[in-house]
Amino acid sequence: MDLDRPPDIVVVAGGEPVAPGLVAVVPASARVVAADAGVDLARGLGWEVDVAVGDFDSVSAAGRSALAAEVSDVRVHPMAKDATDLELALEVAAELAPANPAPGRRVLVLGLEGGRPDHALANLLLAAAEPFADLDIELVLAQGRAWVVRDRLAGQLPAGGIVSIVPVHGAATVSVSGVRWPLDRAPLAAGTTRGVSNEATGSPFDLRVHAGAVLCITPRTEETP
Repeated sequence: MDLDRPPDIVVVAGGEPVAPGLVAVVPASARVVAADAGVDLARGLGWEVDVAVGDFDSVSAAGRSALAAEVSDVRVHPMAKDATDLELALEVAAELAPANPAPGRRVLVLGLEGGRPDHALANLLLAAAEPFADLDIELVLAQGRAWVVRDRLAGQLPAGGIVSIVPVHGAATVSVSGVRWPLDRAPLAAGTTRGVSNEATGSPFDLRVHAGAVLCITPRTEETP
């Protein structure tokens, strides 16, 4: 997975606003899936929503009107359900994505924190869950970016920038170069902080996951939207 390849599908949850510069990296061809109040966030960014999903208990009155007038595919779920609206939206993204290994499976997720630590933690783990293993998922966080990596993530990171590699859903084995403390087939036990707070050198960044899955997280800088 390339660090900066544009997304094919954008999943918009109803959380925190995002930097306006993000709009520039989303191509007009990208499909937009909005989860509940994500309808408001997507419309505020000037995006046309292809699919809206959720119980719609937190969408604004204007957003409700837009659902009827502007969105052809609206999937309403009851408030009493066993999945968050974001999980439902990721299921739609998996449905829209072509069969693996065809291109078109890059998914950008934003608005996932919503100012609540339980939402933030649950949604980060959700993005790395096995049902979505065939998607290439990038997450826009309030204070940074994250990628779910099961095989490889490569590209350019600004010199001096912090990069953390955190195993999820169990242990992982990783190799990483282009950082101050490179790793070579290093085991990362579940819950370890060994991969936290590494530092990009400015050389090409290359993370390879030999076993398991990790979240690669970078704090926001002036160079990132």
